[in-house]
Amino acid sequence: MNISISQSSPIRLYPRQIAYYLLNNNLPAYDSNFSLAVRIANQYGKISKLIAHIIIVATLSMAIFRILDNQLWDLTGLPNLAKTLLILLLSIFTMEYLGRLWSAPENCTDLPEEVDDFRDYVADHSYRIYYVISFLGIIDLLVILSILHNIISGDINSWPNYVVILGLFKLSRYIPGFEIVGAVVKKERQILMASLLSLGFLVVILSTALYLAERNVQPEVFKNIPTALWWGIVTMTTTGYGDITPITPVGRIVGGVAMLGGIAMLAIPAGILASGFAAEIRHREQINNWQIISNLELFKDLDSSCIADITRHLRSLVLPKNTVVFKKNSAPDAIYFIADGAVEVQIHPRPTSTITLQKGDVFGETGLLENRKRNATIKTIRATRLMALDLQDFHRLANDHASLKKKVEFINLSRKTT
Repeated sequence: MNISISQSSPIRLYPRQIAYYLLNNNLPAYDSNFSLAVRIANQYGKISKLIAHIIIVATLSMAIFRILDNQLWDLTGLPNLAKTLLILLLSIFTMEYLGRLWSAPENCTDLPEEVDDFRDYVADHSYRIYYVISFLGIIDLLVILSILHNIISGDINSWPNYVVILGLFKLSRYIPGFEIVGAVVKKERQILMASLLSLGFLVVILSTALYLAERNVQPEVFKNIPTALWWGIVTMTTTGYGDITPITPVGRIVGGVAMLGGIAMLAIPAGILASGFAAEIRHREQINNWQIISNLELFKDLDSSCIADITRHLRSLVLPKNTVVFKKNSAPDAIYFIADGAVEVQIHPRPTSTITLQKGDVFGETGLLENRKRNATIKTIRATRLMALDLQDFHRLANDHASLKKKVEFINLSRKTT
């Protein structure tokens, strides 16, 4: 049979591990093992998504309430339930904060081990302190304190009550794009800082030059260099308010240089970020592919050089729903790995019911190894991303890595005997 089916069984976690997964939708100690990560996701994924949706709705409700104030109740026609809403939000965010604080030690990437009480105590507290002083940990605490101040003071217009707006940063935990932005900026921070410093130096130099050119003609407009700096910032960022403009020939030349220089300098960070985003996405896709490949039965226990070669030769296929990957009796051309989505396997005359393969499953290896026609029809049941290892690449890798060929032959033989 040209398919591999993952057998999932319940996995037992400690209460603290469950709490960490429910709040973060991952468990670092098990993330490197793709099969275990999938089993944990199958057990707790739906509850984790429900909790995430509750926190997202609470965060957005908090921001809307703070922005609209009393207008919220006028627009909706509901009675003023401000205090009730604040108490509900305080309860949600307090439980979230305490849960994150308690489960913070599970951020450790090592699998749980038996350790003495003192070492366990020190390790737990170091991870909890790290969460408390982290950016999002501080945001979580500030939001709770701001809501609490709002409830106690009753003055909705005092500035501490507006700190809850910072709670929008909490959404970065649930929007993967935010994490990618942070990773790209962190990796490219040196080049970005150099370009921003260059832009700053250019603003100061051109603003000073314009001040010297215009101060005698427009003394009431260009009173000092800080005033000229405002013009420089507005001009070089291409905003162009028009409240301050040069009128002398020299001043207009300086202004033209500032406009062109601003466009050029702003294009540099844009290019850096664009290339950084592309590189980060490729990097994450490679890591995801490695995790899938290294945990498949077909490639499990192979050395890292072999898995790296396999990963390099994979090509990605994104297929819409109800697309036939290959038909029964077609010639074998590749082994397929499901990176995301699901496919349906139709085998005749047996079994009578269809088989569904999910993320992490592999199919098509038997026909490829024995070079015989496919004995099943494979069709996607939703939008699916597949990774394909072509026939020529597979045989080349099998010749280069004897362990790979032996593993495939062993699995194929075991399937024939069962």
